[in-house]
Amino acid sequence: MPSDVERVTEWIRAQVAEAGRIAAVVGLSGGIDSATVAALAKRALGDEVYGVIMPCDSDPADAEDARLLAETLGMTHRTVDLGPVLQVLRDQLALPPNMPRLALANIKPRLRMITLYAEAAAHNALVLGTGNRSELEIGYFTKYGDGGVDLLPIGSFLKHEVRQLARDLGVPARIIDRQPSAGLWEGQTDESEMGMTYQELDTYLASGEGSPVVAGLVETMRKASEHKRRLAPVFPR
Repeated sequence: MPSDVERVTEWIRAQVAEAGRIAAVVGLSGGIDSATVAALAKRALGDEVYGVIMPCDSDPADAEDARLLAETLGMTHRTVDLGPVLQVLRDQLALPPNMPRLALANIKPRLRMITLYAEAAAHNALVLGTGNRSELEIGYFTKYGDGGVDLLPIGSFLKHEVRQLARDLGVPARIIDRQPSAGLWEGQTDESEMGMTYQELDTYLASGEGSPVVAGLVETMRKASEHKRRLAPVFPR
């Protein structure tokens, strides 16, 4: 029976061919999800995978780990510094100082989405998303940001399953073991923002078991983020 790695690899290859494309583009964040997707894409498409490292007023360690991953895989990659673009956009928008921090931070993944689609157009490629099932189910992604993609290769895998995929694919341990973070602001971590650990989230999603607090968080997030998982409603004329 084919392994998960083999099945996802073949799926990526088939999806790219079905779309009439020849390549894939992946944003390399330095985290385990993007590393796993990049490794799967490399197995599926060989040299027709392009990694883009997109620092955007972010921790330099993110870009360092992203480069480590690209070099480990032998993946063609380049860096596009979005920090100056972010600053110009913020200046032009002249947003009020009391804007919620998350609303401002979400500009970053949306700039990255624009960058990835420009890169994809240059290579006749599809954009591969890096969202996993744990995050997709509770809406832990930015609408039209990291949620704006063509394919979601690990979208049916819980976070702990992604870790196993990463080990099977030979992703560097430094990346597998790092604290998950979307890099939205200094010191931000996924688990602190979600209000629960990935272990608690995965257990609840897999079995429905968990504390009342975890159950309440998950179901509230699911309901509030439903709009992220579907196309915009069209008036039923």
